[in-house]
Amino acid sequence: MVKNLVRRLFGGVFRQQTLGMIWFDLLRLKARWKSRLKKERPASPKLHLACGIRRAEGWLNVDVRKSDFDVDLVSGRLPWPVGVFECVVGQHFIAELEIEGELIPLLKELRRVLKPNGELWLSTPDMEKICRSYIEDGGAALLADRRTRMPGFSVGGYPDSHYLNAVFFERGRNVNLLDFPLLREVLRRAGFGECRRMDEYDLLERFPGFPPRRDDFQSLYILAVKSGVASTLSTIETGRTRSS
Repeated sequence: MVKNLVRRLFGGVFRQQTLGMIWFDLLRLKARWKSRLKKERPASPKLHLACGIRRAEGWLNVDVRKSDFDVDLVSGRLPWPVGVFECVVGQHFIAELEIEGELIPLLKELRRVLKPNGELWLSTPDMEKICRSYIEDGGAALLADRRTRMPGFSVGGYPDSHYLNAVFFERGRNVNLLDFPLLREVLRRAGFGECRRMDEYDLLERFPGFPPRRDDFQSLYILAVKSGVASTLSTIETGRTRSS
């Protein structure tokens, strides 16, 4: 309904990317208002950010609409008290946030709502992997990997390199590509200490039953801990070693 209203009011004036951003910002405004009216403690100590249709059983699945708890993640303030979550998982949404004005403030808020030793797991398209694939084969492997999850995905007959535009830029949502050093520095500026590069396997082993994406080929997975970093991360690393 909101999207159709935006199209009727502004169609023919703005580009499709602009219309999409207007629609999304209106959803953010609605979610911000709804979250102001909901001040109860979260129903689960496990927070799944930007869940979309991928719901994790036993988690608080949060998104801008049609979720367990609709939230505007770039409002500058999350609607929960200090130290209520044991873990937070957010996959493939931080590339949509401007680093200084949106991503770092959100990460600071996530650190605030995490308990001591709380874990933050993030994934995002990996700039290093994407650039390497483009240099090696013009993006053909990235396109083939995408089709393992979306068999009908097409770049419209253009060269495989158009995959980068179609997935990361044409929709007008992504504003950053991140690699491990850049994301590590962003997390440091948000108050997190040591962090580690991980794989989706590590996430799924840590949280059995979490819905898989099967996207390691193009993705960067990272784990940061609010405090007690050495003991928590060393325990997880020991588990990786034993299972490998």
